[in-house]
Amino acid sequence: MQFYVQSALHYQVSGPSTALCSLKCVKTPGQQVLDERLSTSRDTYRSDMSLGMEENRFTLLETSASGPLSIFYEATAATSHQIVPIAEINNQDVHTLEPAVLPYLFPSRYAPADRMRAIANDLFGHLTGHLDQAHAVEDWLHQHVAYAPGASEEQSSALDTFENRSGVCRDFAHLGIALCRSLSIPARYVTVYAFQLQPQDFHAVFEVYVGGTWYLIDGTRIAPLNGMIRIAQGRDAADAAVATLFGNISGNGLEVSTLIGKDETEPFQPLTRADLNQAGNALSLG
Repeated sequence: MQFYVQSALHYQVSGPSTALCSLKCVKTPGQQVLDERLSTSRDTYRSDMSLGMEENRFTLLETSASGPLSIFYEATAATSHQIVPIAEINNQDVHTLEPAVLPYLFPSRYAPADRMRAIANDLFGHLTGHLDQAHAVEDWLHQHVAYAPGASEEQSSALDTFENRSGVCRDFAHLGIALCRSLSIPARYVTVYAFQLQPQDFHAVFEVYVGGTWYLIDGTRIAPLNGMIRIAQGRDAADAAVATLFGNISGNGLEVSTLIGKDETEPFQPLTRADLNQAGNALSLG
């Protein structure tokens, strides 16, 4: 499926500043970036790079001139997904995991899994299948955590969200990741552009690694699972933040838009967790 995405980040600069931005759609075997353009409202020093375990695509922008600064990105990306019958998915013991997957079992800044083992075992330890546990985590998030913009802050961790029972998409993702890692299920944080998300914004979900494949999980359930365009992924939001700021710069708003690509000829058929559950399937995002 082809999608056309646009995003803009707006800032006010009062002195020497650096912004490290992750706006670009990542290139994977299941996601092609057909065309893209990143620009700024005025001249800055710019360096494009790949960083982290997953080689996310970052752009570093540096400026010393005071005043407003906006960063614009647009792209057309072709995405794919795989539907897998849950009955065909097997657990994988930790000692058989690929080395690249093992870091996604470790506690991280926003997902302190080591402090949540008793909670995870109490809620989900009676379930035996790793994907069954992950889907039960998603159900629990949807049923017990309120989606409430403004209920959390940048420093909020999975423990904060568990205690407060409210947050935004990144909080849902961090809590889900911490609970899954506590159950010995590798889990990673993913930022996406999301088709049919209302209001339009950047979105955060997570993936669990079961039987050799990463499966998509979204406790918020506010966008179709097959309408997500991958931007970046990592242990938590510290690895995949849309923007990290250094120096004399402050945020002044953003805009995001995700549309069907102009050359797409097939109608979009949204897939939700309810659809997948009814068919006994799981979804792996390209």
